Amino acid sequence: MSKFGITFDIGEAQESNILISGSNHTGKSRLACGISSILQTFNWKVVAIDNTGVWKEISDLPTIYRLRKERNYDFENKYWHYPFPKTSMLYDTSLLVPSLQRSFVNQLSEQLWDFQVYRAQKQWTLLALEESQLFMRNVRGSVSENIMRAMSAGRNQKIRVLAVNVDLALLDPSFIRLCSQRFYARLNIEENSRRKFRNYHGGDWLRVTTELSLGFFVYMLRDKLKVIHAPLFETKRIPERYRIRIPTPQPQKPKSAWDRFRKWFQ
Repeated sequence: MSKFGITFDIGEAQESNILISGSNHTGKSRLACGISSILQTFNWKVVAIDNTGVWKEISDLPTIYRLRKERNYDFENKYWHYPFPKTSMLYDTSLLVPSLQRSFVNQLSEQLWDFQVYRAQKQWTLLALEESQLFMRNVRGSVSENIMRAMSAGRNQKIRVLAVNVDLALLDPSFIRLCSQRFYARLNIEENSRRKFRNYHGGDWLRVTTELSLGFFVYMLRDKLKVIHAPLFETKRIPERYRIRIPTPQPQKPKSAWDRFRKWFQ
């Protein structure tokens, strides 16, 4: 499967999750936006959570909604109020601190699951998480339990997870094992990062991955690895701001003479 020159397997995307990992400024977010565009072409709903504020400039998701704690979060009931994504949507959480970002992602994941469960005709849905180490360091914790459900049993409800991450050592191993389609950009210099990669793919591929240039990835499909080049994804449209419908005020009926007389005596 290829669109915009991106090597990608649409069938495998239905079977397992997707991982994009590597150091900063290697093209990971552009690749994630390109994959999201491919899946939208095949009638997937893409729900992306971006805590960097970058996706609004580089993705072609149709709608963006920016969350603010003063407007969207009920501190007393610990509940988020936001428009539910019935179509593809980008949520910009760059104004929230990490604890609130995790709270929002957990609630959104739960509501996406419930929405799919009660639909007779399910649409394939991708939950895309930028800087996913904020949510998936330990997916067995209570704050990430709905992400864990989506990544492990989501295939039964037509939900898949895409995680963009800077370092394999910062992800829960259970998620990595559930990704049979992975894209590795140039590795970080930290020894933990290299050791983790070596344990998965060996020393030869470690040497290859440490020497990758911008836009090049080691692509893993099931148990096969190869080096690919993903051209810079450039969108032809940018997300439009979600507009909340304001109800039109109804014209008031003219007051009767009796109402005016009674108000005069009050």
